[in-house]
Amino acid sequence: MFRPGLAIVLSCAVLTATPASAQKFVNYVCDDGTPLTAAFFQGDRTMRMQLSGKALALPQRLAASGARYAKGGVSFWVKGQEATLKQPKRKATICRAQ
Repeated sequence: MFRPGLAIVLSCAVLTATPASAQKFVNYVCDDGTPLTAAFFQGDRTMRMQLSGKALALPQRLAASGARYAKGGVSFWVKGQEATLKQPKRKATICRAQ
């Protein structure tokens, strides 16, 4: 049995779905042994990361090259397959995409 209301709801769900290509998850391993996972979403200027068991959301900041994200003393500057991670009271470390 065809129900017009159901067809409208299903077509709206299809139109509002975000394609998988609009998001990117990258696993990094840093020189100091820190593992982290970064999530980048198309059209969103905030990068999300899982760092040492903590979820962080870092807004994008001005960068001469690459992409830099920073908040609360944590900075993540991505350029190609490498990134520089800075954390409060710790030495900066280079991270590589896996």
